[in-house]
Amino acid sequence: MPADIQQDSPPPAGIDSAAAANGSVHMIWTRDVDVAGAFGRLNMARATRAALSERLLVSEGRLRSLLELRSPAAALRALGAYLAAGLRGRALPLQCLLFADPAEARRVVAAIPAGTATVYVDGVRSLAVLRRVRRDRPDLGVVTDLDDLMSRRMRLLLALGQTPSTGYLKRQMPRWLDAIIGSPALARGLLRYEAATLGRIERDVVGMSDACVLVSAEDARVLGGAVADDAGVVGIAPPARIVRAPAPLAPGPLRFVFIGSDALRQNQLTIDRLLDWWGDHAIETPLAIYGEQARRPALPPGVTMPGFARTIDEVYDGRSILLSPSYLAGGIKTKVLEAFGRGAPVIGNAVTFEGMSIGAYPLLFDDENAMIALLRAPDGARDRLDAGAAHGAAMVRRHHDPAQFAARWLATVDGAATAARARRQPAA
Repeated sequence: MPADIQQDSPPPAGIDSAAAANGSVHMIWTRDVDVAGAFGRLNMARATRAALSERLLVSEGRLRSLLELRSPAAALRALGAYLAAGLRGRALPLQCLLFADPAEARRVVAAIPAGTATVYVDGVRSLAVLRRVRRDRPDLGVVTDLDDLMSRRMRLLLALGQTPSTGYLKRQMPRWLDAIIGSPALARGLLRYEAATLGRIERDVVGMSDACVLVSAEDARVLGGAVADDAGVVGIAPPARIVRAPAPLAPGPLRFVFIGSDALRQNQLTIDRLLDWWGDHAIETPLAIYGEQARRPALPPGVTMPGFARTIDEVYDGRSILLSPSYLAGGIKTKVLEAFGRGAPVIGNAVTFEGMSIGAYPLLFDDENAMIALLRAPDGARDRLDAGAAHGAAMVRRHHDPAQFAARWLATVDGAATAARARRQPAA
């Protein structure tokens, strides 16, 4: 998607123009969601757009960060907004500061097409746009897609003794800025600041939105407990398809796989642990770690990093087991759903399956030593691995059906449009 607003898009096939104007949604992103090699959050964003496009006229815009604008004037305007918020006792998280240029927010809101019923806002970083929509366009319904609960993520990073994670913004940052943010000397202070300011801003976002969506029921529970009225906090689980029915693992050598870039802290933590296990426990079954890796660690025997797989089906070849113990809670691990959807077993811990209705899953390990014992002798656990694949596929069918995902998103957007219409009605 280009950086500028896509206006005057034709109605989707089968949608009458007048009906589309009454059932239209304008989606405001903080990044290009159509980049190649996307995973995780971007796949979810595209799935949400596709679900809404089934019945609604969708237009799109994008809020650019200071890292993209590279404008001293924009930086000064954003700094002024940041200082003004601080003087009012409403200090902004630093990640919101990056998107705080008032002129950019004004441009984005001014470009919302006439006749739009609802605005979809991409994450807490879009705070400046959200505030301007509420001020300049109170006639619009507003749905904010928080995805993960960022304040909780910052608290968890702090508890783990980690440095802040800049995610996709890392590629846009000058090296000196990335080094400052990742400095151990500043890490704990930055995480405390972000956790405190994000917690307040997330509560403000709930108050300014007709609905706030999170992918994890656990994140939705945490945020709902932090606000006076949790009616607008919605958990919508990611969709997943059963591409290949579960079947017994193919005869012959097995292998473990992990999928994920170390640009994301949650993946980095897992990759480091897996490398330690293969180095310390002489695990003979090979491990392939897929995804773009910024680091080049020394690999113990049996471990490879093949980079991007051409297709996900190349990874799940009938003898591959997703090994994904997780150490940073929050959100839902979509790689787990992808594996289950291709008939593969998944080995993990409680954090791996947080937010999923996983039940009594046979490959969930609370004891790391028990997990390592299975890794050292997977052939002796084939029945257990096959049972895990069948269990996971059944969970995907019940709780992650794409039709159910689309229906929940459409109902959420429709509810926001209904709430906006009610606000426009004159008082009796």
